[in-house]
Parts: sequence; structure tokens; C-alpha cells
Amino acid sequence: MCNNTGMSEMPLEPDSPDDDDHYASEDWYTDGGSHLEMIIDRTIWPADEIAAAGDRLRAATDATCDMFDLPPLNVGGLFCDDRRIAGLNGRFRGKDKPTNVLSFPGGESETDGEGRLAAGEIAIAFETVRSESVRDGKSLNDHLVHLWVHGLLHLMGHDHDEEAEAEAMESGEIAVLAKLGIADPYAGTVPLQDTAEAG
Repeated sequence: MCNNTGMSEMPLEPDSPDDDDHYASEDWYTDGGSHLEMIIDRTIWPADEIAAAGDRLRAATDATCDMFDLPPLNVGGLFCDDRRIAGLNGRFRGKDKPTNVLSFPGGESETDGEGRLAAGEIAIAFETVRSESVRDGKSLNDHLVHLWVHGLLHLMGHDHDEEAEAEAMESGEIAVLAKLGIADPYAGTVPLQDTAEAG
């Protein structure tokens, strides 16, 4: 599952001139005042999935802020492929394989010019998310929203290294997702601390 890299460096900009042809940049603003700076690999992420997910990711960000009493956030998002996330996973975690989501926390208490907390960045890989959603019988869109919330909680300092931490984090995710009409993502799945991707 999601891995908090513990890095304050923001590595999610496309890393070669050729990448610019593959990525689209979009600024998404939430009703609660958060700003999501999205970089989307257009060659792998279906446009209809991104369009369907946009409003839900905005709502998920606001619901997370409300539930955890957070100010509006400035979050960078990278929707990439497995190759790209495997490179990030190898570089920052020493694990040369794809994972579903990585979090890169921002600076402590830094705000942008609009008073938003500079929370950090979240990277999510399409192929892994798609295969997990098929495996677990979930919609890709619901799984994507869950991983976004999971990543946001990592940016806010939550973790799942210990069982008690994992349970608290999962409870928070379940509560946020319930506000969005998404069922408990852990019901009938492998516990987070038992997954190969657990950080």
C-alpha cells in the first residue's frame, strides 16, 4: 500500500524532455480552498477515468481536511505508469518494483501565498491500481479515491509501520471514504501490514 518516503524533496516533475509529450498539467481547486497540482500521464490514464475521478478527489481532499481539522492544502499529484513509480520506489525506498502509491511530505507548516499548507506530493501508478481493483472487485475510481486519501494521511504524518498505527490510519480512511459513499476498502482484503508493499 502507500509508502511515506520521508523525503521533503519533490521529485514528481517529469524527468526528461520526452516526458513532456506524455504529461498534462492541471490545476484542480476544491470547494474548501485546497489546490491540487496534477501531472497526468495521458498515454496510460484513461481520460474518462480522470474526468470521473476529478470531482471525487477534490471532495476527498476536503473531507480529509474536515475530518482531521486541517487547513486547505496544496498537494502535488502525479498519475503515472508502473515504470515511473518503480523508478521513484527504487530511488527513495530502495525497492525496485512498482507500488500503487507513494507520498512525499512537504515542509513542516509551510504555506503558499494563499495560506494553504504545502502538504507534499502523491504519486499513483495506473497499472497497479487497475490490477488491484480487479483483484479486489472494486471500481478503479473507488480504489483511486482510497489511495488518494491514504496518501493524504501519509502527508499529514500518519503511518502504518506498527499495528496500532495501521489500525488508526485505516479507521480514518474508512471514515473519510464513508462520507463519500465508498465502502470500507479493507473489508475482505489482506490487512495492510501483511501486504508486500507495506512500508
